[in-house]
Order: sequence, then structure tokens, then C-alpha cells
Amino acid sequence: MASGMLKEERVKFPGPAGLLEGLLGNESAIQNGVVVALHPHPQFGGSMNNNVVETIVRAGQGCGLATLRFNFRGVGRSEGDFSGGMGEQDDIRAALDFLERGFDVGTRVLTGYSFGAVVALAYCHRQGHRADHLLLISPPPSLMPEGVSLETSVLRKIIVGEEDELAPPEEEEIKTRVSASRQEELIEFIPGANHFFGGREDDLEKRLVKLL
Repeated sequence: MASGMLKEERVKFPGPAGLLEGLLGNESAIQNGVVVALHPHPQFGGSMNNNVVETIVRAGQGCGLATLRFNFRGVGRSEGDFSGGMGEQDDIRAALDFLERGFDVGTRVLTGYSFGAVVALAYCHRQGHRADHLLLISPPPSLMPEGVSLETSVLRKIIVGEEDELAPPEEEEIKTRVSASRQEELIEFIPGANHFFGGREDDLEKRLVKLL
């Protein structure tokens, strides 16, 4: 076990810039579905060992799903170099390739946090993407590439802390990127939480369990 009561095993799989390291959890449930958890910005210390990423994994396993978290290129023991988000989209594709080559995979749920949320969103705008559902946690509008909107059919929910300083609700930066008719359906706020969800992991986990 990698952390606490989480059931995870270390894995490596080929990516376009070299081998990527990850943790595959609850493998026996992969036919039910898999939650792929994507970490925050590598240039600010983001990795698959982040508290929010671990919370995503706990929620996924708590719902009887398999989980995969991995380090983007250039992070930890993953080979390659930071690519500003473009190459990291290819890393997501490589992670799904790894799962599909080795397992009979059920529903694929991409769940990204911060930079990972933006990369996941951009990946889901690619033709031929293979995500069934997309959950975004605190996607910073400042990191969103030109031409990438929140209007994608696989998007199920955007979770943001009410005190988030990088995706600030009071300035409605997230709301302006979602059509008025879908704002109430898609956007959910967690009281007392900032961008890093310190001390609010349990609240986030409960929300994710309900969604999953």
C-alpha cells in the first residue's frame, strides 16, 4: 500500500517522452471503471503525491472503482521535461493506452486538479479523446489555453473552493466560461476551502463520492 489504507501498486508505462511512473489502485475493480487523477503544476511542486490527488484516489476507491494517478513528464521518476501542458495531454493519452492494453476497462473518469484540470479539459477537446466523464477541481482560468472552453459534453462538474485565490469565485472567472443555463448544474463550491483544500480534504472527498 502506498499511503494509509489505499490499495495501490507502483507501475511504469511508456509515454511519448519516456517512461511515466504511476500508482494503480484497486485493480480488481477496473471493469467497473477507473478514475484517472491528474496532479497540479509541476513547476510549483505538483506531483501525484499531492493531497488533493490523494483525496481523488480515496473517493474513487471508496466508490468501488479502480484508480490511476501518475506523474506527468519530468516529475519524480517520470522521464522527459515539462511541456507547458501540450505534451502533458499526450501523457494522458499514454495513461489511457496503458490501461486499455492491459485491462478490460469500464468507464473512464478523468479527474484533474488545478493544472491537471486544465490539461484534462484541453485533452477532452481533442478529436478522438477517450474520456467518458470529466471532473475538474479548481481549474485556474489563467492557465486555460486559447480556444479551450468549458463547454464539452463529457464535463460533469467543476468543484471550486469558495476562498480559492487562483480560481476566485467572487470574480466569477469560472462562471463566465460556462453558459448561464449550465452554471447551476456544473459549478459546485466548497465553503471555507482555498485553492489548496488544506483541512478541507474530507469535504472534497464527500463531494467526489456523491459524483462518482
